[in-house]
Amino acid sequence: MTISVRPVHQVSDNQEFLTILQANLPSLPHDRRFQWLYCDNPDGPAFSWFALQGAPQQIIGVTSLFPRSMWVGGKLKMCGQVGDFAVSASHRSLGPAVLLQRATFDPVNSGELAFCYDCPPHQAGMSTFRRLGIQPNCKVHRYALPLRVDSQLRKRLGAASRVPAAAGNLLLRLQRLSAPKTKAKDIQVADHPGAFGEEFSKLDEAVKGPNTIRGRRSAALLNWRYRANPLQQYELLTARRKGELIAFAVLRTTNEVVTIVDLFGTELHGAAFSLVAAIVERFQKSHQTIDAYLSEGHELVAHFLKMRFQLRSEVAQVVAYAKPQAAVSEFLQKGPIWSFSQTEVGA
Repeated sequence: MTISVRPVHQVSDNQEFLTILQANLPSLPHDRRFQWLYCDNPDGPAFSWFALQGAPQQIIGVTSLFPRSMWVGGKLKMCGQVGDFAVSASHRSLGPAVLLQRATFDPVNSGELAFCYDCPPHQAGMSTFRRLGIQPNCKVHRYALPLRVDSQLRKRLGAASRVPAAAGNLLLRLQRLSAPKTKAKDIQVADHPGAFGEEFSKLDEAVKGPNTIRGRRSAALLNWRYRANPLQQYELLTARRKGELIAFAVLRTTNEVVTIVDLFGTELHGAAFSLVAAIVERFQKSHQTIDAYLSEGHELVAHFLKMRFQLRSEVAQVVAYAKPQAAVSEFLQKGPIWSFSQTEVGA
């Protein structure tokens, strides 16, 4: 039967939309995140599409495109990130998936968005792009800084792990202490429990690169992503010099892992070390690992490696689409640096 794609009408199609999302992406609490993610984004409401088949038409797939304002070569552009891509188990062939992927190009071809991008976490997710003849623009990797070995050794040795765990923890601490020291004495790191103010917008505008693509970090977007998020709580550390904000780090914690969701600012050669040193000091007795997600070419990669972070795994490939012959398409073809952290990759 013929498969077609049509836009989702968020009001009249709301219940069907939530039903197919919950059926195909059951690990996410869609009813709790829908208003925040699809409607309250300061960059604008999401674009969404259904894949349909038969008469009466049966919904067999869905995808969405979330607006993302980004700095592209030093200029602010409205772009979009593909997310909540799902096809029903009975129709998981390339046909519906390719049609849905093509639909996400429509706002780009019409000029509403400068480009759109997807972040497939594995090779299977690249199948639609291979069919469309689109290559990945960059890869995103996970870097890890081990803090303790208790949990790992406990799984292997049980009660006998106490002594070797103590020795292992001491060795890790000595390795961290031996890392090159670039901490600036005049940088003060502190918690920031309140809202993101306009100083964060000014910091965002101060960090521009003529050959770089990165997500915007205005106060409105940061408050929406990290303070209004209905599913997750975040901790925020700021780095200041004489009271002036020069960098910040956003953290998410689980029982064993601290994830640096975002680390951003100016003078990162000193600010990054100061922020990571504060994170290590806070969590070295309670957590096993500090994780960070960085794209190829990100300036933080060199700093993190100096601080004894280790490259662990590839977590995503960034695949972008721009309208052919458009100025942004030509810019992408020149191989700019994708300065992505988990902020840009995560929905």
